[in-house]
Amino acid sequence: MKQLINQKDFLIKYNIEVKDFEKTTLKWADLQVIFQNYCTEIPKLEASAIYIFNNLMKTNNVHSVRYRIKHEEHVIEKIIRKRINNPAKIITLENYKTELTDLIGLRAIHLFKEDWLSIHDLITTTWDLKEKPVVNYRDGDSVEYLKKFEELDCDIKEHEFGYRSIHYIVESKPAKRTYFAEIQVRTIFEEAWSEIDHTIRYPYDQDNPLFGRFLLILNRLAGSADEMGTFIKYLKIDLQQKEDKHLQIISEKDKLIKELESKIKQLKLKAPDLQFLTDGLEKLKLSDMSWMDNYKPIELSDMSWIDKYKPIELPDMSWLQNLNSTELPKNIIIPKKDNK
Repeated sequence: MKQLINQKDFLIKYNIEVKDFEKTTLKWADLQVIFQNYCTEIPKLEASAIYIFNNLMKTNNVHSVRYRIKHEEHVIEKIIRKRINNPAKIITLENYKTELTDLIGLRAIHLFKEDWLSIHDLITTTWDLKEKPVVNYRDGDSVEYLKKFEELDCDIKEHEFGYRSIHYIVESKPAKRTYFAEIQVRTIFEEAWSEIDHTIRYPYDQDNPLFGRFLLILNRLAGSADEMGTFIKYLKIDLQQKEDKHLQIISEKDKLIKELESKIKQLKLKAPDLQFLTDGLEKLKLSDMSWMDNYKPIELSDMSWIDKYKPIELPDMSWLQNLNSTELPKNIIIPKKDNK
């Protein structure tokens, strides 16, 4: 059976101070028992994750799904850190599978911001939730955008890093045992930013102000890309509706011409009158449809947020021109990123 590394090496590996660990009063022998028990649970957690994965993939607006089972050592690390942050938090062999709600983690990625709604409906109708969905938003997001989350009884939290994502803790019961899984729902642009941010800064460069500055700009660009993606989507819908209307008018015109031609043939007209009508119909067939260029586009009621959208102001980067290897602007403040 797989064994947990010794206490000294573990604390060094995960940057945990000895004095902080000792304050938790946790016994290393108890953590070893949890570690070994968790190793036996992994196949069951894997089966549960695959079940949730398959259900998420059935949703039309889901672009892709990723899942992971929490690493054995990370389970022990999280138990220790939870106890350090909250000494009253008691996690034991009997309750760790319910106290740690992200043993199973999934990410459902979608293309457009508004696509989350159908994914939300699937999640809330398929599984029981342990708590309200948590919506992380960025400062500057429109009121209209956030209002929908409030209507669906979500907890809304401004994230210090500008991180956007919706988190659900769901109950999964593949057998008699109940497991909890965390499902994160986000756009493909937010996923890209989050992965880059994590790769660059975790675990040793979380407080690097230079990385933080540029990653903040990248975050804003990702947010702008989400807005532009939505705008282009509705622009395409509007143009398609215009084109359909255009084709409908042409079809109706051609139908009317054919009906008139049929009626004219039935009339007993003198040659000059018949020729006049025939010439008129021929001109009508070839008539210029350029008037359609002035056709008023269909107004989309749900695009009113565009008028109120506040362009993102990127920070002044002129300081980079005179940047020395050891010199950084004094006004850079980068908040610390939580370890997970």
